[in-house]
Amino acid sequence: MLGFHSRLFTRIMSRNREVYLLKIVTLAVAFASSVLIILFSLNEFGFDRFHKDSGKIFRILKKNNDEQFSGNRLSAKIPREIFTQLKSDYKDSLVVSRVKIMNNITVISADKKPLYDQKIHATDPDLIDIFSFDIIDGNVQNFREANQAVAMLSSRAAKKYTGTNQATGQKLKIYTLKDSVEVSVVAVFNDFPKNSHEDFDVFIAFDDNVLTALHFNPKESGVYGRTQKENPGHYQFFDNASPLQTNMTYRLQPLPELYFGPRVLGEEARHGDRYSVLILICIASLILFLSLSSFVNLTTITLPYRAKELAIKKLAGTSQTVLLLGFLKESATLVGFSFCIGLMSLIALSGYVESLLSLHILPLLFSFDVRLLLTIAILFALLALSPVFMTLRFILATPNRLLSTDTITFPRLKRIITFLQLGISIFLIITSVVVRRQINYSLVKEPGQNHDQIVFLNSPAGITNEGVRNLRAGWKQYNPNVLDVMAVSQLPDRITSKEIGSEFYLLQVDAGFREFFNLAMKEGYWFGPNSSDSVIVTNSSGKQRMEANPLQVIGVMEDVSEAFNQPEKPVKITLSKDYHYSWLCVRVLEVDIRRTVEQLSKSLSFRGELARVNYLDHHFQSWVDYQDRLNKLSALLAIISGVLSCFAIYGLSVSLVRDKLKEIAVHKLFGARTAHITYLLVREFSKQLIIALAVFGPAAYILLHELLRTFVFSTSFRWEDPLYPLAYCVFVITIICTFQALSLNRADFASALKGR
Repeated sequence: MLGFHSRLFTRIMSRNREVYLLKIVTLAVAFASSVLIILFSLNEFGFDRFHKDSGKIFRILKKNNDEQFSGNRLSAKIPREIFTQLKSDYKDSLVVSRVKIMNNITVISADKKPLYDQKIHATDPDLIDIFSFDIIDGNVQNFREANQAVAMLSSRAAKKYTGTNQATGQKLKIYTLKDSVEVSVVAVFNDFPKNSHEDFDVFIAFDDNVLTALHFNPKESGVYGRTQKENPGHYQFFDNASPLQTNMTYRLQPLPELYFGPRVLGEEARHGDRYSVLILICIASLILFLSLSSFVNLTTITLPYRAKELAIKKLAGTSQTVLLLGFLKESATLVGFSFCIGLMSLIALSGYVESLLSLHILPLLFSFDVRLLLTIAILFALLALSPVFMTLRFILATPNRLLSTDTITFPRLKRIITFLQLGISIFLIITSVVVRRQINYSLVKEPGQNHDQIVFLNSPAGITNEGVRNLRAGWKQYNPNVLDVMAVSQLPDRITSKEIGSEFYLLQVDAGFREFFNLAMKEGYWFGPNSSDSVIVTNSSGKQRMEANPLQVIGVMEDVSEAFNQPEKPVKITLSKDYHYSWLCVRVLEVDIRRTVEQLSKSLSFRGELARVNYLDHHFQSWVDYQDRLNKLSALLAIISGVLSCFAIYGLSVSLVRDKLKEIAVHKLFGARTAHITYLLVREFSKQLIIALAVFGPAAYILLHELLRTFVFSTSFRWEDPLYPLAYCVFVITIICTFQALSLNRADFASALKGR
């Protein structure tokens, strides 16, 4: 019996190949899109939640409340006094640990091979009570109890430095400049998952002597902690806590909120954008709804052709429950087949997905996450059940009604489906255009935060000090997004050139350097209008290496390397001669930063070749790249929704032609041309299109207008935005209706008029 039903269903599919192919394709695309967005969302919202009781973990943020301050007010660099006070005042309810980021470290591996530009974190032993470490070698308690320089390595770092993850007891040398520290590996832990806000691979014990030997400042560091009783949000303290910094306030930031939180000075964390992720979820949901409504509509096309089959089954004594279960099995089989195709397509495209989203499809799919399985099960059940409700009118009908020439149709339902599918297509295209424009323009929602960035490019050939001053004055006048311009011989985060025969690094700048990088003077003063090129400004490390009272040193400045979590190098800063400039640094507003960077590139083009502009903060560059990737995915989903709209309109046109076949047959017999039949079909769609535009156009405007109001810097809703979806829908409808009219030239109109 099962074989008979299978052959019957296969025969029905072969007689309606066009309709069932549309069903499979639309469902497969919907499943592939939905599963991709589910995986991406679970990964994004799962950042830092792999730690035990992750909601109780926090880091300390410092905020500058000075009204005169310009720039990012938030910092993760906490003074030692605040850390000590926090540890003393809340010793019964909080566990806290300093975490110092140290970049530009050279590590000598076990085989004596130097590995340059490494990142290491110096931390207090209490960190093992805050983060969750899965130890695979050694004993984590040795990190707490050791009385010498020790290290904990991730499995990845252990293999890189020692060739094995069984690295306990191995010795590593850590170099900066000419000084080194030897550490002993006491534990190896499994790598933290990819959705950790930062790459934690090497931890060494926080020791003032070790940090000073490596030329890092031990008096400031990041601070992480764990609450013993309440959640971090319940703690309110540190308003004007430090008498030395009365304009600073401190707060606890829960670790799971860090990824979607604001970017902070002194951190090296990854950041995502909750707003863009939610937009992607909404687009995927609308794609799913398009597929579901198209599936329902296509089911209504095939049901009238099965009326005789149902009538015979009823006359043979088949109950309504059995008929309903039969339709459910067919629907579930079709949905399951489509799901497999969609899943295989997603796996086949996993390489492209990884390059686009840095998302590893296979490990996430086969992690058997309960949330993923439950969501897929709900989607599967929803799609499998959706067309079954259309069969109730046929199942409940009498055999006489099923055998009559007046077939059961769903005209009102089809009009509603046409209206919704056209409306959703219009809404998706308008939304994708406006949202993409806003994301490219600005995502700033809080005034005063992250409002500018520094970009750099090769210094134009032959530029002089006068030329730099002209650029500084000119760009401020003609481009309000450019705040300042400055020329240097070396970039402050990659100072490598040394003075000949000296351990000092030499940095040649124009007079605007200190103000450009917001650096304060610790002693003396900065270059003045009459300063000669023979006088020097140095930093603290340079001062220690200078001879007593050197006449040429006029001031000691804050170290610029600290801003990049790099060791403090002894630097001599001098006013540059014109021909010593290698780089041009430009401070620009983040608002519409892509367009500003493009204009800078064009303005300083040389011989028709655009100048290459880079961000000094490579973490901001990563964030911009992340936004660009999400924009690409959003555009891809919008294209998919547009293609599904074509499929939906095609399915609707097939349904319309079959419902009006007798009317079309009469027109044809009276000599109607293909253009006239096309006009009749387009006219039917036009009514629903006008209604959809009248409803969904204002809805899109109201929703997007309110959404744009949440941004400090927002783009506008333009009058031409609704024209794009309208033109697209009219074009698709015209093409598909023309195709249907041409295909009717081969139809048997005599049979249609007889009611067969």
